[in-house]
Amino acid sequence: MRPRTGNPPLRRLLRLWRLIWRGPALLVAALAAWFPLLVLRPFLARPAPRAWRAVLRTVLRCWGRTSLAILGCRVTVRGQAPTSPFLLISNHISYVDIFLLSAFTPGRFVAKAEIRDWPVAGAMCRTADIIFVDRGRRRDVTHVGEQIAAALANGDPVILFPEGTSTPGNEIAPLKPSLLAPAAARKLDVHWAVLRYRTPPDETPAFLSVAWWGEMPLVPHAPDLLKLRRIDAEIVFGDEPVRSADRKELAGLLRERMAGSFRPMVTSDELAAIGDTYGPVGIPERRR
Repeated sequence: MRPRTGNPPLRRLLRLWRLIWRGPALLVAALAAWFPLLVLRPFLARPAPRAWRAVLRTVLRCWGRTSLAILGCRVTVRGQAPTSPFLLISNHISYVDIFLLSAFTPGRFVAKAEIRDWPVAGAMCRTADIIFVDRGRRRDVTHVGEQIAAALANGDPVILFPEGTSTPGNEIAPLKPSLLAPAAARKLDVHWAVLRYRTPPDETPAFLSVAWWGEMPLVPHAPDLLKLRRIDAEIVFGDEPVRSADRKELAGLLRERMAGSFRPMVTSDELAAIGDTYGPVGIPERRR
């Protein structure tokens, strides 16, 4: 699905210019955030954990907001962000979600295990205390649940995408209850947030240009995203947390609350129009 207006030479030049400067700018912002964490971690992480957590949250917040500014992302926040420590879950639409949540609720993300071995990015994530999980291994999921419980006990905020995959923004997918087990077992409050994106009418719709789902290749998706004139992002924080001693009930209650505040980014007709180009429509396949 293409933009609704033409693509004159000036517009193409502007899009190319955004790609040329935004890519390096995002890299510089990431390295600028990583360097102080890399330097300070040996001196603070163990001897002064509270100071380390404060530094980590501050750096992540600055990195997230800087990255959003580079992308030309305007953010509308509805509701009140939880105060630390907290367990926050969110729907998952794009890698832009990381910037958005870091900017307003910086915490320790739970991410797929393969990121740990990525060049540069893996080292950055390890420095930022990311919790890695291999959802395909039950034993690993149990171990990560213990890490989440320990992080919360130590006062760390934890952010989780329990859908287990990113979506085109058509719905709140069923939440996988396995990583909610520590919260259920301890009857902890679980906070929630809902994310959505829009692009200007003359740009490719957000469910194709911002959302990264199904079998979409990272290239050309990421370069095309960098070319967008503007992104309008919205983050809705839940008015109250959810608690249940049963992890499946907890997942169901959270999904119900999230669905009540979610406004779809794409209609079923628009998804049907692109067929199975990126995998089964409405059933994204890409794992995060």
